[in-house]
Amino acid sequence: MFNFSEYLVRYLFNCLPILFLISFVCSAKQEIYFATDLLPEEGTRKADLVSQLVYYVTDELKNDYRVTFQQTSREREWRLIEKQSNICVYNKTYTPKRAKLAVFASQPLIVYAPNRLILNRDIGTAPSLSLTTALSLGLNIGVVKGRNYGEKLDESITQNSELLYVGAGSYKAERLEVMLKQGKLDGIIEYSSVFKSRQPDAKIGKDYFIYALTEAQHAVKGYLACAKSDVGEKFVADFESVMNSAGYRAFAISKLNEAGDLIEADFIIEQLGYK
Repeated sequence: MFNFSEYLVRYLFNCLPILFLISFVCSAKQEIYFATDLLPEEGTRKADLVSQLVYYVTDELKNDYRVTFQQTSREREWRLIEKQSNICVYNKTYTPKRAKLAVFASQPLIVYAPNRLILNRDIGTAPSLSLTTALSLGLNIGVVKGRNYGEKLDESITQNSELLYVGAGSYKAERLEVMLKQGKLDGIIEYSSVFKSRQPDAKIGKDYFIYALTEAQHAVKGYLACAKSDVGEKFVADFESVMNSAGYRAFAISKLNEAGDLIEADFIIEQLGYK
């Protein structure tokens, strides 16, 4: 005689583990690791400006992705992208060499005014000079190893590497600023907005002097880039989908305007195409 209750118990006993496994696989979130030399503070309020934008997007994607920030040096970031399918970096300039290693988003997260030469002394020259001229004055200038400063400036840095202080490792940009404050360096190459935001007490025109470099005349764009893999390509596509939303653009504009005292907000908003 057919016992329906016994059949149902056996069916559930045999099938539920399979159904649970299928459900688990379907609902599992894809792990994404952001390799960065500077771990951002957590949350859209405490983090630096660009990291706040990233946090906004990853929060919108939280049902599909579990994002973790992994501290490493700038040089190692790109080695990780070559080795792991779920590694991403952000706020990176596009170069043909990097494009061979990673999938870049088609639109930038941020736009910066050109890199500047920031000195702890007034050298009494024109507001614009070349890096070669600055070094000919005997200035000890620090740069970060592995950082992309733009094609022309990178060429000048390579040609004059023996005359520069080249720092490597995590948090090196911040360490160079400390060395500048301590007088161990005469100057650094940095975005003026980044320097002002990290050194809010710096007295520009009194203790620090900012000069334009002739090798750095164009705005610099910072992009998301991920490993060349199915995972990386999908994450870039999903990330950009959020960036194209009205909510994201409104958030980005508000954050840029909040930082208006430190950055050229109107210029950046226009360059990003948000106007």
